[in-house]
Amino acid sequence: MWCPLLCLATLLFMSGVATGQTTTSETTFPLTTAASPLFPVGPGATQLYLSDGQYETVQLQQAFKYAGKTYSQLYLSMDGYVAFFVPNINDEVPNPQLGKDVIAPLWTDLDADSGGRWTYEQATSGPLLDQANSEISRTFPYVSFSASWVFVATWENVPLEFASFQGASLQVVLASDGGSLSFVLMNYGTIPSIPSPYWLAGYDMEYNSFVTIPVGDTSELSSSSNVNIPGRWAFQFTALCGNTSCSLDEVCRKINGDYGCACGYVTTRSPNPYDAVETCSGSNGSLSLSRCELFEDGYSADNLHMNDANCKGELQDNRLVFSFDSNVNTCGTTLENNSTHIIFKNSVGTTDGIGVISRASGLNINFSCVYPLIQSISMPTAIEATGGVISRYLSTEGSYQITMIPYTDATFQFPLFGNVTLEVNHQMYIAVQVDQFDRTQIGLVLDSCWATPVTQTDYSVRWDLINNECPNPNDGTVVVLQNGVSTTSYFSFRMFTFTGFSNKIYLHCQVHLCLLETGNCAQMCTGGLSRRRRAADFYDSAAITMEF
Repeated sequence: MWCPLLCLATLLFMSGVATGQTTTSETTFPLTTAASPLFPVGPGATQLYLSDGQYETVQLQQAFKYAGKTYSQLYLSMDGYVAFFVPNINDEVPNPQLGKDVIAPLWTDLDADSGGRWTYEQATSGPLLDQANSEISRTFPYVSFSASWVFVATWENVPLEFASFQGASLQVVLASDGGSLSFVLMNYGTIPSIPSPYWLAGYDMEYNSFVTIPVGDTSELSSSSNVNIPGRWAFQFTALCGNTSCSLDEVCRKINGDYGCACGYVTTRSPNPYDAVETCSGSNGSLSLSRCELFEDGYSADNLHMNDANCKGELQDNRLVFSFDSNVNTCGTTLENNSTHIIFKNSVGTTDGIGVISRASGLNINFSCVYPLIQSISMPTAIEATGGVISRYLSTEGSYQITMIPYTDATFQFPLFGNVTLEVNHQMYIAVQVDQFDRTQIGLVLDSCWATPVTQTDYSVRWDLINNECPNPNDGTVVVLQNGVSTTSYFSFRMFTFTGFSNKIYLHCQVHLCLLETGNCAQMCTGGLSRRRRAADFYDSAAITMEF
């Protein structure tokens, strides 16, 4: 699961000079000409000549506030990261569990002492600041921003020890307007493939998990992007976005005077309203919505709720998920049925917009879990297994499971497992149950059960055990112990074989689910007579088979 972005607080002004742990020199370099998003290295850049694994302490010309703390200096590590704490020397193996303030375009074993060029520069005016403004405007075209300070660190063709000393080119840019907005750009030229776990790209904050750029291999960094500029990953931070926790494909923006997580500039809207995704499993259901699409239309995650106003959405990555469980918390879910389906219904909505003003109308999104009445399935399984199992994956997104399990006696405490030899005339005890439904709402009804000498359910040779929910009057060994009063039904019969066939028999049951509130689920069996059930009482039906 990706961890959410945290926004930075206001940047302050502070003057200073750059100092190093070892001797540095200032010289003029030619501009970078490669077709990449990297800023060219300017004539005032400082080239660093440090030993392997060392870092440079840089005093900032303007204080930088990161993760709620104000820093007047940073530590630039040869190993591809900017730290706001004193880093370890030779810290070439990244630690995703660090939990400290760090910005890492490519944390790995970079050996600038063996080749390439490693530089940094910062400015509060001039061409570098102008380029920062131009590139940020191109990257975030809908954000009004004017940088007052920029810091750029560049690794050009620096050998990678974990990639057979092939050269890597990368860059990190920090820019601030001295007020509420700041940006971090991670720019990539050619990056060789580095084996995991010897690299990390992204950033971290104290007491948070590392936010990782989602690529499978480092070689993809130069072609991937979250802002539609290949080789550039960019992140916007603002003090006013401190509580938004925007994800990698979202950006913090102001709508109706309120800051929140809008969709990233490479995000394409789904044809479904708010990219809605419904999930149903028995009496459980959920609706997942795109947070950024909701925000762009003026709806706050804090104001949205289900039928029960106390049931709010849970933020999962960049999505708002609303869930109900009819066994635990219905959240205002209603249960309905008709002649063909049973339906769990709920809705998500609000009457409030966001901000001081609102241009959003009231929102109401209805969703439901629908299960069809009639669908017959059958699965044979040997008694050596734990029982016959039917998993139902319905086109209407609902799913549930029916199982048939043999037991040793009428206590139904000891199921039969492994290779079991059953003697003829031995009393068998069978439980048929449906999972994932509330047993106080739904009843499972055994319509009919029968045996065949082969797996074919409609084979011409068969022996009926239960007909019309009642024991076959021609077999006095059959007992229906429980039927239609809960999610589990029980019956028993004495074991037998078919004359002229193998000793195996295949047991089949046709079942349906019923709404207990109707009071018409349980069948009274008297003298082999039965009544026909009304269609509205039915929930769903299925057939299940077991081999003995």
